[in-house]
Amino acid sequence: MSALVVVNPHATGVDRARRDWLLDALRGVTRTEVAQTTGRGHAVALARDAMRGRTVDVVVALGGDGTVNEVANGLLSDGTHDGVPALGVVPGGATNVFARSLGLPRDFRAAAHVLRCHVRTARYRTIGVGRVDERYFLFAAGVGLDAAIVADVEEQRLRGRRSSLSRTAGTAVRHLLVPSRAELRLERTGFRARDGIRWLVVANSDPWTYMGHRPLRATPRASFDTRLDLYARRTTHPVALIRSAVRMAGRTPHEPRAGELVAHDVDRFTVHSDRPVPVHVDGDPLGHHGHLRFASVPRALRVLAPPPLAQEEPA
Repeated sequence: MSALVVVNPHATGVDRARRDWLLDALRGVTRTEVAQTTGRGHAVALARDAMRGRTVDVVVALGGDGTVNEVANGLLSDGTHDGVPALGVVPGGATNVFARSLGLPRDFRAAAHVLRCHVRTARYRTIGVGRVDERYFLFAAGVGLDAAIVADVEEQRLRGRRSSLSRTAGTAVRHLLVPSRAELRLERTGFRARDGIRWLVVANSDPWTYMGHRPLRATPRASFDTRLDLYARRTTHPVALIRSAVRMAGRTPHEPRAGELVAHDVDRFTVHSDRPVPVHVDGDPLGHHGHLRFASVPRALRVLAPPPLAQEEPA
């Protein structure tokens, strides 16, 4: 087996020592190439070239959720087909939602060991992904509030401020105090259109995200093995949002209350806005949009990860 390791040297938990540790872990079980990203979109290009050149069996992302998302989009540049290499993930970001949702260890060395084991046995898990317009996402996309927070945090990072839970929380508070006035309209074939939505989360897995060690479960039935789940709100009043966040962080599944909408196993839908609103995929800002087309893409990627149940699929 041959592998390309795509390294984001600017990710929170990535340095030369960890990169070398990963390469040592893969030594003897795969022929490995290494490429470091130099900026936004570079991981997409690296993974796309590897896929089209049929040069590797696995592309491993060493970085945060944004790096993993770019690698996945590169692998799926030509859609789903038999020539798409498998995706490997070693968490190197601040939150690592996708890796944790797959059941991978948070500890870097343990995650590298798990990856080595899956490379050696050449066994994979096949997952579905989501797509908004032409961009794929692995665990979640957001329209409105969380996308505005993500964009603000990313802008701070580009100004040299390192990401942290406290900085993200402070940014969230600022956006809660000055809510957007934009309203969304959600349309699904065969269903009544929903108007007056202020914030929409589109989930491809559970949990939606993490607050430190605590998972936030907005859509507890979401899964990589089903289609998309939706969580929508008609109000972003700070008190209501805090109460919802407390319920999402609880031990029992989150049940929708007044002003909330939850839908499970949705194939496709469109979102319209009366003004451009911020959008993100897997924590990566996509800018502002007024019209969006969402779709589920089942069984899109093979991923080197623990199986969801006792039995996993052979390569």
